[in-house]
Amino acid sequence: MLINFSKDRGYAQYNGLITEAYEYAIKMLKVPCKDVEVNLSYVSGRQIRILNREHRNKDRITDVLSFPNLLEYGVENEQLIANRITKANYPNDINLDTNNIMLGDICICKKVVKKQAKEYGNSMEREMVYMAVHGLLHLLGYDHILEEDKRHMREMEEKILKHINLERK
Repeated sequence: MLINFSKDRGYAQYNGLITEAYEYAIKMLKVPCKDVEVNLSYVSGRQIRILNREHRNKDRITDVLSFPNLLEYGVENEQLIANRITKANYPNDINLDTNNIMLGDICICKKVVKKQAKEYGNSMEREMVYMAVHGLLHLLGYDHILEEDKRHMREMEEKILKHINLERK
């Protein structure tokens, strides 16, 4: 798995844990192809508000946005696609420079993560990795619109975080 992190030095200390969480998630979710790639950016409140407005018609700051690459190709209702990610199924989504399947982009708002960590009594480390995992699960088709889907997504998030010793206290 390849993660292209933004060049924000103030948040680079989380990159190792995010990488560990992502590698475990890919294994735990039994993604057939391990040659996958994600772009992850740490953005300002202003930047995420613009993205949220432009892509979701919501003129407000949010914590994390995911822009799935694979869900646009004939997958109805953003179904879980983890078990279908192979180079044969997504030949047009292979990054020719890395030979990885591009899952999509994730933007995490630094300002909101700081606020939520304090509000929920979490460490910055846990909150940042949680947001990154949440974003990855969206790229794999998970959502939290229906209560049952929300419960399942939260369960997956917590399993991944527990594996890297960042479970909820």
